[in-house]
Amino acid sequence: MNVTPTSTTADLAGLYGRYSARLAAHAAERLAAAGADPVDEVDDVTQGVWLWAGQQRRLPGWEGLRVMTDWVVEAAITEWQARLEVPVGVRPSGTPAVLFLSVESVLRVRIEVAEVPEASFLSLSPAA
Repeated sequence: MNVTPTSTTADLAGLYGRYSARLAAHAAERLAAAGADPVDEVDDVTQGVWLWAGQQRRLPGWEGLRVMTDWVVEAAITEWQARLEVPVGVRPSGTPAVLFLSVESVLRVRIEVAEVPEASFLSLSPAA
């Protein structure tokens, strides 16, 4: 891997300026080859690579960034494959959104109302 000798903020900004578009293109190619959606995932991958690059004692060159991109893409793909996706609210074609009940299927229920005492509910004095 190519490694530059210093790691100041200006050097990281320069590295980002030189390689950000190339890194994003490489990440998008790797994601597309793996069957993932590169438009949605490329930002997460490149952010992980730049975070890694900023934490190094010595800044990586293009080769180091490329290798780390491959590792981040592989880790992301492994995570996506391990994540169980359960569709919510999906119905087979032709299934009505609301279940229709027939009159015969509804049980009759008798509702009784309790009598209310004469005392006022808002009264704070004890009942006489």
